[in-house]
Amino acid sequence: MKDKGKSSDGNCADLTRADRLGRMLNARSVAVVGASDDLRKAGGRVVNSLLHNNFPGKIYPVNPGRETIQGLDCYPSLEAIDDEIDLAILSVAADDVPSQLRLGCDCGVGGFLVFASGFSETGSEGAAKQAEIARIVQEAGIPMIGPNCLGVMNGNCGMLASSTVVMDGRKLPAGNYGFVSQSGALGTYWLDMSMKAGLGVSSWISTGNEADVDLATCLDYLVEDEETEVIGLYIEGVRDGAAFRAAARKAFERRKPVLVLKSGRSRQGATAAASHTGALAGEDETYDAVFRQYNIWRADSLTDMANQAQILLTQPRSPGQRVAVISVSGGAGVLMTDAAVSEGLDVPDFAPETKARLAEILPGFATPQNPIDLTAQIVMHKTMLREVLQIISDGTGYDGLLLFMGGLSQIAEELADALVSELPRNMPCALTWQAAPDEAVQKVRERGIPVYGEIHDAVRALAGQFRLGAGWDGPVPAEAPPIRQSGRLADTFAVEHRSKDFLCGATSLERPGGVFVTDPDALTKAGPALSAPFVVKLQSPEMLHKSGSGGITLGLQSVEAAAEAARSMIESASARGIPVDGVLVEEMVPFDHEFIVGLRCDPVFGPMLVLGRGGVTVELEPDVARAFLPLDAAQIEDLIRSLRAAPLLAGFRGAPPCDVAALARTVKELCDLYQRDETLAEIEINPLVVDRAGRVVALDALMARTRDGSAGDAP
Repeated sequence: MKDKGKSSDGNCADLTRADRLGRMLNARSVAVVGASDDLRKAGGRVVNSLLHNNFPGKIYPVNPGRETIQGLDCYPSLEAIDDEIDLAILSVAADDVPSQLRLGCDCGVGGFLVFASGFSETGSEGAAKQAEIARIVQEAGIPMIGPNCLGVMNGNCGMLASSTVVMDGRKLPAGNYGFVSQSGALGTYWLDMSMKAGLGVSSWISTGNEADVDLATCLDYLVEDEETEVIGLYIEGVRDGAAFRAAARKAFERRKPVLVLKSGRSRQGATAAASHTGALAGEDETYDAVFRQYNIWRADSLTDMANQAQILLTQPRSPGQRVAVISVSGGAGVLMTDAAVSEGLDVPDFAPETKARLAEILPGFATPQNPIDLTAQIVMHKTMLREVLQIISDGTGYDGLLLFMGGLSQIAEELADALVSELPRNMPCALTWQAAPDEAVQKVRERGIPVYGEIHDAVRALAGQFRLGAGWDGPVPAEAPPIRQSGRLADTFAVEHRSKDFLCGATSLERPGGVFVTDPDALTKAGPALSAPFVVKLQSPEMLHKSGSGGITLGLQSVEAAAEAARSMIESASARGIPVDGVLVEEMVPFDHEFIVGLRCDPVFGPMLVLGRGGVTVELEPDVARAFLPLDAAQIEDLIRSLRAAPLLAGFRGAPPCDVAALARTVKELCDLYQRDETLAEIEINPLVVDRAGRVVALDALMARTRDGSAGDAP
């Protein structure tokens, strides 16, 4: 067997992982080890599926006990095949996989699919087996998908290299929609749903246990693949966050839509008990932050994903908000308008001249307004839809069009013809057609018009298309920094006064005037330089959050009162066995806007900023935005303005506005510090306030260094 996996000089090092994966997914020769005539077996189904889909390449069944399988010559082993093999499918028992991989590597196959289960999903013994097969292929530089996967498909070359029973007797349609699934079952449901929606498939990949090829590698391939226009992902967890971010950044650059269905919304970071940031930066929230940052659209269901893919694959993509609504039912028009408004779309009325033109067409009892009710008179006036569409498409300033058709089988052909000929090709449209004849729907879909069965599905799809278009208008995210796959594991948190010493010394962040003392009597000397009212805060490594724990007293009007409060606080803590470093006495700072700023390292995706409205109730009613570093000041300012409370920052009803630009500049300094100093595990400032003099001040702060860095109390 020739070694097609190498370049002409015998070296395969110049091929990227995406190149190698591409050879598998565009295979011209496929060997099936463990092939069978029995269609109940995976090795039988995959051969049958390749034959049924008229795979134009060569199929080599491998089974030492057979001479022919399903009408094809059978080979006793991979080495007996005198040809280049782009893809070797291993439909053998788990214990036989290592030997077959070694043989395939020696023969120079392009890549492997491993169907067998019995690896890491079974426990430590299976994990050791999986590590062995990963080592075999990685040392050879040959990609492997699986184990425990359902295979791959390519609708554009008739390659259905999968053991799934969902495709029994079915042909995979060619198309431009690619999908990667970390669940074999969910992947087959996607196939069924997409095919019923009339969507063709470029590539379909079931990644299985991801011993070698993972989801990020597949995403990178589909971004590069010219046959793929829209990408769908089912994610349970990303293994290589840096590679995923790099591929997502590439998709953003190329304005290639990525749709994601992500499972698991409940787990949170291990530091949640130690800091508010840990609680607010839960696992699912970090994925949401990545999706927003890279303009990835998160679906609620496979149906939702199919609905979004329909409009992205058929309609022009652009930002927008203004939509016109046309309906054959007044009630449906109102429902469609309600749905549009709930999705953030605008349904403005028509200009007077447009209303005048519509009035000439609509029945006298119909009002020429947006939404347009064509009324039941459309049955008699069969060209009404055509004439209305001509008017609405004639430069009326709308960004998109929503339509509702229902039943009307007696004029379905005329309606379909009107939609096919008159719907604008330069404006995205979404059609809901209920109780429609199949022939009419098929005719409309062949013209490239997405058809939905429910009003909300059509509206959400159009709104999602607009949001994706607007997202690409922003700057391309910066390249992600290298990511420690273990994150930055925190040691103990430094007490407040030490955290402030470090953070305010390293940035322009300010702190209130104050003094740290170990003896309350020392306040009589240091206190006179401060201005009342005062706050007294206990400094203890076991009382990081002081509110509600007897560790803080506010509104003290004299140094003497502060000293007495400090003395009482220390005595109470000592009586409870709480270790005490001392007390921090600070001037109380008047402010109108308080925030939380947190920085921590997600173990998958890297350094992350958590920014939102601050205070003691931050976890009860979170108003938080999250993004991964690096970030510039403008991006941080956009994050601040994305908060629900953003209108308050502009000076709501005469209240003092917040200097958002100054806040963003200071937060950027903190982000830069966190990136620069990799011994920092976590920073949390809550509250951080912008006072009435425009200063950005840390009223409370925590920081921790990594377990392999300096101690937490020595910043």
